[in-house]
Amino acid sequence: MLWKELPNLSSSKNYLTELYLNNSLPHAIMLKGEEGAAILPLALGFVQFIYCDNLSKKDFPCGECKSCKQTKNLFYPGFQFVLPKFSASSQKQESNEDDIQLLFYQLFKENIFLSFDDILKEAKGKNKQAFISVQDIHKVIESVSYSAIGGKYNVVCIWHPEMMMPAAANKLLKTLEEPPPQTLFILITHQPEELLPTIISRVQQIHVPLFSDKDIVDYLIDKYSAEPSKAQEISEICNGNLNKAIGILHHFDEYSALLNDFREFARLSIKYDYDGIDQWIKKYETAGREAVKRFLQYVLDVLHHCLLQNYQLNHLIKTTQQEKEFISKFYLYAHSENIPKLYEVFNEAYHHVVRNANLRMLLNTLFLKSNELLKKQNTVSNV
Repeated sequence: MLWKELPNLSSSKNYLTELYLNNSLPHAIMLKGEEGAAILPLALGFVQFIYCDNLSKKDFPCGECKSCKQTKNLFYPGFQFVLPKFSASSQKQESNEDDIQLLFYQLFKENIFLSFDDILKEAKGKNKQAFISVQDIHKVIESVSYSAIGGKYNVVCIWHPEMMMPAAANKLLKTLEEPPPQTLFILITHQPEELLPTIISRVQQIHVPLFSDKDIVDYLIDKYSAEPSKAQEISEICNGNLNKAIGILHHFDEYSALLNDFREFARLSIKYDYDGIDQWIKKYETAGREAVKRFLQYVLDVLHHCLLQNYQLNHLIKTTQQEKEFISKFYLYAHSENIPKLYEVFNEAYHHVVRNANLRMLLNTLFLKSNELLKKQNTVSNV
């Protein structure tokens, strides 16, 4: 059962179970945390806990009753799981195997810590934007209007509610203002600030912490038989994000490629090699919008480490040895005077990608701005 698969998080688990067992569960809760916090498996594990037929004050879901066997596959009468999807018109162009919801159920069985980006990597229509529509919320509201079965709760989990269309958010708000009895809404988000303040005011917020390095090391060794030294190195890279740790373990070469791509980006920006820039942009146009987002997020992490290097806080730099070697040279170009502006430029680019900006125009602009901001302090060959 999900509850038992989560390493540690005992304080979060205990808090949720006490709410339920003491009959003090509100009609809506928001599980929030930084990217990498296990808010999704924690939410779905709590659903299993609520529906278990054999609970006592000290038990986890028993895993043996009829309800536990149903919820193991995230199915139970009265339970609904809502996540962002492509528009109806784009879905018609996809095969069933590439539908986001089906992909979620397939990938979740393999890795309960997956992110939404993991799903989009596997989906077609990379340059399309996923969202939660007003029709999705309408179906939810219609469903919870019926009485809960067996005296239990109607439970609605909404993953990434910040991706609701405005009309969908307003429709949900009206239901949260006057919720049906025996109904629990669980909002699962890493970006609560993107939600309507009026929605936030109607939910009980519960912060879920990131995993400790020890949690991650133990999990990689126990679950994937990772070498202890490699598990330790990965735990230092991933900053409490267990899903990232699993991804790095399985795709170390792909993770290393991001460093190579940024090293090339830096060289091309400083030299402003137009032909080279054009080839670099074509590569990422082909890779798609989600690949650009991953690259930009990676660069933001590198800039953070460069700032630490500038202030000689090397002990706080959590990277691979290759990245440490690169940062020890690149920080001469990205220094305390230009890093704030560089960070602003790359962060702004990330948000423009999310909002469906033209990738070629955006990346060309990024190269131009980076050329202006990166001050050469050494030879280009050192980058």
